[in-house]
Amino acid sequence: MADAGTPLSEPRSLLAFPPAHAEPIPPRDTRPPFRPVQRPSATRQGARLAPQFETLRDALEQERVQLVESTTMPDPQLVAVFDLAGTVDGFLRAVARMDGLEFLSDLQEDQVEADDDFFYETEGEPSDDDVPQSLYMVMTNAQAVGELVRLFELWQRDESVKFAWGLGPLKQVFGLLRSIRRWGPEDRVRETGLLDQWAEDVQVAGAQGVSRVEIELWHRRDGATRRAAQDEVRSIVQRMGGSVVTSAHVSQIAYHGILADIPIACVQQVLDDGPSAIELLTTERVMLVSPSQPMTFPAAEPVPDVPLEFDQTPADGLPRIALLDGVPMANHAVLTGRLTVDDPDDHTSRYGLAQRTHGSGMASLIAHGDLSTPGQAIPQPIYIRPILEPHPVYARAEAVPRDQLLVDLIHRAFRRVFEGDGAAGPVAPSVRVVCLALGDPARVFIRRLSPLARLLDWLAQKYNIAIVVSGGNVDSRPTIDTTTLADNDERESAALKSLHERARHRRLLAPAEAINVVTVGAVHTDGLSLELPDTVLDLVPNGLPAAYSPVGFGFRRSVKPEILLPGGRQVFHTPPPGQSGVAQLQVVESPAVGPGLRVATPGLAGETNAVSYTCGTSNSTALATRLLSQVFDILEELQHEDDQFRFPDPQYHPVLAKTLLVHAAGWHDDLLVLRDLLGLSGRQTRRELTRILGYGAVRSERAASAESTRVVLLGANTIARDQRNTYRFPLPAALSASTEWRRLTITLGWLSPVNVQTQKYRMARLWFTSSNEDVGVAPNEADHHAVRKGTVQHQVFEGTEATAYADGSALTINVDCRSDGGTLSTQVRYGLAASLEVGPAIRADIHHEIRSRLSEQVRERARVPVR
Repeated sequence: MADAGTPLSEPRSLLAFPPAHAEPIPPRDTRPPFRPVQRPSATRQGARLAPQFETLRDALEQERVQLVESTTMPDPQLVAVFDLAGTVDGFLRAVARMDGLEFLSDLQEDQVEADDDFFYETEGEPSDDDVPQSLYMVMTNAQAVGELVRLFELWQRDESVKFAWGLGPLKQVFGLLRSIRRWGPEDRVRETGLLDQWAEDVQVAGAQGVSRVEIELWHRRDGATRRAAQDEVRSIVQRMGGSVVTSAHVSQIAYHGILADIPIACVQQVLDDGPSAIELLTTERVMLVSPSQPMTFPAAEPVPDVPLEFDQTPADGLPRIALLDGVPMANHAVLTGRLTVDDPDDHTSRYGLAQRTHGSGMASLIAHGDLSTPGQAIPQPIYIRPILEPHPVYARAEAVPRDQLLVDLIHRAFRRVFEGDGAAGPVAPSVRVVCLALGDPARVFIRRLSPLARLLDWLAQKYNIAIVVSGGNVDSRPTIDTTTLADNDERESAALKSLHERARHRRLLAPAEAINVVTVGAVHTDGLSLELPDTVLDLVPNGLPAAYSPVGFGFRRSVKPEILLPGGRQVFHTPPPGQSGVAQLQVVESPAVGPGLRVATPGLAGETNAVSYTCGTSNSTALATRLLSQVFDILEELQHEDDQFRFPDPQYHPVLAKTLLVHAAGWHDDLLVLRDLLGLSGRQTRRELTRILGYGAVRSERAASAESTRVVLLGANTIARDQRNTYRFPLPAALSASTEWRRLTITLGWLSPVNVQTQKYRMARLWFTSSNEDVGVAPNEADHHAVRKGTVQHQVFEGTEATAYADGSALTINVDCRSDGGTLSTQVRYGLAASLEVGPAIRADIHHEIRSRLSEQVRERARVPVR
């Protein structure tokens, strides 16, 4: 097999696909058989559900009785949770047609165990297979509940009864309804980590002080209703003896948040008596309450007065990259003249020079790469918007401002860049790449999208930009048997198995689950040559995912993080001599000597040539941003040649750059190494490796590049729902009937509109299919289900099978688009990259051959008379 990481010849140019042929998606000849969930009879449903409807009625009546004349909500409401065995596509439309009902949200749960009422059948017999579960949250009042009961009773008597126009889906809802209940106090704290954090707060603060929380209200579309809900929650907080710090509303992502301080005495009540003990967790206006823990970035100890070698070519032009981070040391030797700092909130005044660490490190990685092995400097200045401030307690550490909602801060930052503040125009409209190298440890992704993820998804599509986000740093401390330490292979295997067993505790940190962004994990590598002492253990093989890098999957089991880049090596203390049994290894903190990526940092006395050594997914995110900008450089420099098809218009560069960045990723040898170290086998191996590797490590030398044995074609277009774009990739004659190794890689990337009201969320479902069997290759890397769940489909096909084809044949790639979360009414931009690579045994210049074939097609089209 060819070494995928070593160029086999001189670099060659990228090529453009011939224009796509557009047509409606043809109807499928065969459809997978529909397997309905078996449900109880209407009589059984009546016996089960009538008491639950009555409980809702009683709850609303109790609310009505408790209302006083001064209330802002004269019509009592509550949030009803419809728990269904499956999904009902028309449920939202039916809710919209009933007075007193307002659809709020839905949540598709994991599969649940079958029971006597809801199950699948196999060959006419009940199966033990799990059944799907969906939760629909609906705001309702007494009138609406009464109408639901009336319709339910009609359906009980006659399942074929006709409801009023638009209400027909309710019959399916009644049939699949497992339960109907009230959204309660436990729902408001489930999966938020609030109770655990409050237990810690009480231990630290005792009986005094306050605990800060982020309160997410149910988003109401009517402005007056929304304001009344906020006023009510504010009053509740004040009655508890707390205070509201700030609030924010972003209608496009259905976000309505309040930042508030809650007295520790109320916190203790909840810990003693449960979530129903305080009114904040029982009011119908609140959806979730989460702990407010500002992300903290620890300081890195500097190495002062270091001789630095780096590209000193001055930065020029307009910024392409925006970095949202801490205030940098703009006069650092490697950063002077390279930054445009825009600080409308005056964060700079709160910083001392020695505190400007994280922003300086990220900026230096973007501008130069790892300073142990610096590369060519980014030619444009970097726009920096400070969103961090010095930590109030820890010296030289930085944190997100405590008195602001992060969603609001990030939203204002983007709006200022692309639209401007008030009467002022946009401050950096030339930006095409935004780097957000942070992850929120208080928002571990489980299944619900965080508000910040929803915001980034909306902003990426709104402004047509590429957003790069850190996967977040997770607990990296392995627990291993000390008897394995003597053998390098045994201890590596034991450490990786320990981390893999704890995968559920090493999930993505918000906003890494966002679907339109590129999420970056870290590879355990750096450019520092360092001999480690015997007291230090380097447990992860060089080039594999770092121990601190999170594992997927992402939202709806999509591939996340999509890519991996160097984040720096992290090493561990050797257990003390004589210690036996199982030990949890501790991380060595050595920013002054390494290992790690070498980054710019302020000296303690303000030195402008200090560095430190760090590791983390923030580092890999900065390097991904740097590489993405270099891909933009290549795209913008592409020149049309008269004998070739035209390259895509610049409006497609953001999706093309995203596509080409992922196109350079692959598992390579990591598949075999990880499989053996973890002892994986069987059908789930590929799925487990996809959780760990995503699409794999990016090899920067393969980003937006080609060679004589590897040809890369680019395409881009807009596509509407139910449409197909067909591309043709000319096949080289040298591969016909050959049994030599070859690799086909196809990557499709797009920015999807989002529907925040439904769990399907992604409105545009794009995917490609190809005639890969025409060149004798088969899928070889990421799980084939996961690759279609996000907004990047990346598949690698390899093989040696001899397949004969006629001269002039082409590989067909179909790009299809369907609506997913709601009705897609706009066209969607996408980018497509396809590469064909052959091993050295095929002594042919396939780049030249395919380029010549494309030239022939251009000439042929020019000869066809225009009609």
